[in-house]
Order: sequence, then structure tokens, then C-alpha cells
Amino acid sequence: MEIIRIIPLLDFGGVEKRVKHTVIGFKLFSNQSLSVVVLGKKGKISEDLKSMGTHPIHLNQNFKIPNILLIFKLYRLLKNIRPDVVHTSAAEANFHGLIAAKMARVPVRIGEEIGFPKHDWKWRLIFKWVYKSATKVIAISQAVKDRIVELGEVEEEKVEVVYNPVSLGEREKGKGERGIGEKEENSGKEEGDVAESSKVEGALRFAPAEKAGRQSDVNNGESKKPFVFVTTCRLVPVKNLDTLVKVFAEIVEENQDLDLKLWIVGDGPEKGTLEVLAKDLGIQENVFFWGFHEDVVPYLEEADAFVLPSFSEGFSISLVEAMLCGLPSIVTNQGGPREIVEDGKTGFLINPLKAYDIKSKMLEVLKLSNEQRQLIGEKAQEAGKKYSVENYVKRLMEVYTTP
Repeated sequence: MEIIRIIPLLDFGGVEKRVKHTVIGFKLFSNQSLSVVVLGKKGKISEDLKSMGTHPIHLNQNFKIPNILLIFKLYRLLKNIRPDVVHTSAAEANFHGLIAAKMARVPVRIGEEIGFPKHDWKWRLIFKWVYKSATKVIAISQAVKDRIVELGEVEEEKVEVVYNPVSLGEREKGKGERGIGEKEENSGKEEGDVAESSKVEGALRFAPAEKAGRQSDVNNGESKKPFVFVTTCRLVPVKNLDTLVKVFAEIVEENQDLDLKLWIVGDGPEKGTLEVLAKDLGIQENVFFWGFHEDVVPYLEEADAFVLPSFSEGFSISLVEAMLCGLPSIVTNQGGPREIVEDGKTGFLINPLKAYDIKSKMLEVLKLSNEQRQLIGEKAQEAGKKYSVENYVKRLMEVYTTP
């Protein structure tokens, strides 16, 4: 079977990470042929795929909707390759790719909705027409499926829920085989990983040790190390990080006997505003802005709890990464996280519109014993394995081959 994935870009982001995991997954768990077509220019993930033996086709086009020239470029490419399946991801790829695939008479045409569209009536009509070109539409969560069906853009029976693949790479253990991308000699962390971990541990001011033995103990009023809340995301308004910083400032003020930290790992247009906010609230010594890091695992491994108070999340790869690292998570109840977290057992769901709800759950996790946090983390880790790359590939093949 010849499969082509079409995406707008191959830089950093959820779609790009998903495509990288898909390529790895097809190499490990499938004998089907997978090619990647990129509407725009080369990005960081392009080089990663090349190093893995997959050479993406870059069309170097402006993919803003509509680009008629791009549709015909895709049409000619598909006519030449004659794939069995075309799978498009994100609005721009869905629009241009599905139309071109229909024109080229590709038998299986899969569109993928990666988030919650906020379409007015014109765009609803446009994508209702576009999705008529698809044989099926993938939604990355039940919440996303409900949204696009509610908008009237696609019939319910045409939509399949396929959760995103999440992997911690060579750090991911307990599956009966080496982790994705792990070296044959299993020599441990890469040189860059060691440097990153050292930097993180240096910020905590304690010597490396087993995580269970170095967790904060706040119940007796003492702290062997800072208690670290961590979030990993793009710093944009929808993530609601200004509320998180304000809530954290209140917690710091009310618990001055504890050494509390908030780590924000990521970059984006809100970074400067958030830095000013932390300074204005007098907690600049408690809030660390680490910037963007492709590998967030060293930060998750050294933290005590994960927090993500977004106004909406289609799925949240960041959440599952935190779960796989054994962290109790405090996350939005809007969208995909409701399907990932079992409230009170594998994490805690919060209403992002209510600051007191965010605060109360953060305090609840803060006051748990080490053993209680560890138990929740272990349950979260087990639940996170559901979103393995292997399971994702199997689910995709079901969608591709079931009429």
C-alpha cells in the first residue's frame, strides 16, 4: 500500500511531531510505504526525517487558502505517484490536498482536523464542501469530532477518532523493546541530554538521585528541594498562562515556608508579557522561563506536578508526555484532556475560567504526600501508554483499510 501524508510545514508543532512519530512507527510496526509531502519550505523536522531515511517532498508553495496553482501541483504529483491513500492534516493541507486527491482519483482520501475550528458561516460552507472530497475525516479527540459535527462541516458517521501518538523516545521503557529511536548499545542519554539535565538539576540545587527519593516533602513544613510545577506549551493566549502565574503568586504568598517554583518551558508571543507579570507580582525568583526546547523530558523528570490551564485543547501531547514521565497533572477540562485524564485518579481536571479552581487543585497536589503523588503518577504513566506510536499506526491502518 502506498500512503502519502500531506502537511503544510515540517517545523516545530503538534502536527510535525505527529508526522515524525508516524514515520518512525511505520518503519517499526508496518510494512506499508509512507511518503511525506510538505506544501511549504523545509523545516527542522525535515532534516530529522532525512536522517531517518525518509526524504520529504517540499513544494515550496504559499499554502494560504485558496491557492489554485498548489492544487494543480498536488494533482500532478498524485497522478504520477498513484497512491492508495492520501492523508492530509491541518486546514491548508485538507483544503488543497483533498481536492487534488479527488481530482487524481485516489481511492482513500483522509482529512484530519487537528483542533477546534472557529469558522464563521462562510468557512463552514467551504469546509463542508472540502470534506465531501474525503472518504473519511479523522478527529484527534472525541471533543474535536463533536465540534466539527456540530458545525455541520461533516457527517458524524464519516468521522473517526484517532488519538495522537506520543513517545518519549529512548527514555520510554517498559514496553518489551528498546524505546523509539534508542541506540543499539543502550548507552543512556545523549551528550546534549546530559548537559540539559545538568542545567535543570543545577536550577534545583540538589545532586542527581532516583526521583522517588528526591521528591519534595511539604507535609511536615520542610522541603528537601523546591516543589516544581511545570508547564510545557507554546506561549499563546489560549494557554491561559497569565491566570496560572497570578494563581501561583497567591500560592507563593500564602505558603512562604515552602520553596515553590513554576517552570514555563516554551516560547511564543506571550513570553514578554508573562515575564513582566511575574516581575510585577514579585515572584520573578520563583518563575523560570526556560524558552523553547524540542526535548522537554529533562524538565518533566525533575518537576513534581504538571499544570496546563488552557481555554481549549484538541488533544494535548504535552499532557501525555507529562503522564509518561509519571507526573500528576492539573489540566483543563475543555476538550481532549477530559478523555485522557481520569479525574482524581490519573490527574486533576480544572475549569480554566475559574482561577480558584486552578488554585485549589494546585494546592491539593502540593499538600499530597510523596507516596500519594507517586501513586497518581504511576497510574498516569500506565494510562499514557494507550497513546503509543504502535497503537497509533494500528489505528491508522484500520481507518485506511475499513470501508
